[in-house]
Amino acid sequence: MPNPYAAVDRKMAALPDSTTRSVASLARYINATFTTEDDKARAAFGWVARSIRYDVANRYNFFYAQVPADLVHETLAQRVGVCTNYAELYCTLTKASGLSSYVITGGTKHRDGTPAAIGHAWCATRLHGQWYLMDPTWAAGYVVEETFVPRLDNSFYKVSPAVLIRTHLPFDPMWQLLTTPYTAQQFQQGKAPSVAAQPPFSFADSVAAYEQQDLPTQLRATRRRVERNGVKNDLTFNQVLHLKQQEDNYFISRYNEALEAANAGNEKLNTFISYFNRQFQPPRPDAELASLLLPAQADFMHARALLASLGSPLPEVIRQARSGQLLDFVQQCESRLQESQAFVAKYLQTRKLFRPLLFRGSGGEYLTR
Repeated sequence: MPNPYAAVDRKMAALPDSTTRSVASLARYINATFTTEDDKARAAFGWVARSIRYDVANRYNFFYAQVPADLVHETLAQRVGVCTNYAELYCTLTKASGLSSYVITGGTKHRDGTPAAIGHAWCATRLHGQWYLMDPTWAAGYVVEETFVPRLDNSFYKVSPAVLIRTHLPFDPMWQLLTTPYTAQQFQQGKAPSVAAQPPFSFADSVAAYEQQDLPTQLRATRRRVERNGVKNDLTFNQVLHLKQQEDNYFISRYNEALEAANAGNEKLNTFISYFNRQFQPPRPDAELASLLLPAQADFMHARALLASLGSPLPEVIRQARSGQLLDFVQQCESRLQESQAFVAKYLQTRKLFRPLLFRGSGGEYLTR
């Protein structure tokens, strides 16, 4: 049977090696060479499946902790990896080529129907409004006696969700992309769910809502869906823990960013106060004095915005970090900032001959650190 993707594959095989060193250069080549969504998806899929060798030695490792961008960079540099390497690289490349793609994680079955002991990662790509599933890892080849044998298998490209569910079960049932999702038990038993037993699931609406949500909302909603669909094994249990850890890490990162912004603003404010204590010597132009406190003000505003983004009530992981103390610190800094701004405004409105008298009048008492 002739390969319907041969023309696209030939063009991808002809690209110079220098073009394959980064996602940006690969995406530029794909966008310059192909115009349709189907051809772009095939170009990315075929190149990833053919160019990355399966890492047999690490096949039992499921890399949860690694940052996707770092994983992609490492994969391009070493040209070897396991499922997460294949999936993240394909997904990142298709997104850079203008397509909508997501990495899916879940469990799989062996050919004999027994569940695999480790997790797996594959992808969903929307082409002309319709979702397809892609597994560049399983398409890349197979393992015989601890040796990877590269052999492109097109049966794992543009797979219908109703077909791939026979061997691939996402942790998040939304990514089954089915109107009647399988439970974990039904998947393990190989029994299709009864259409009459439950109302149709509008996965398209759920995905559309997901795409509009911020990261913590996505993580919380995903965790709820995973738990509702049944935590029947260690793989799913670990996924629930991983989602919670991702959510906590997000909030901790925002809190730490707020702390850094508050400290940066305080440092700038203290620099201004030191200048005030020297009675604005050496002198600066009025225009420069008028904007001297703006960077500190921006830092405090940024810190407040980040703290507000943590939500109410505050997540437990942030309550443990005593975020209230940070908010009190920001408020104290802002009070000092307002006093400083008031002095600068009065200073600039005063005739230059009388400006030194302002320092004597204030005595510097309200601008202490």
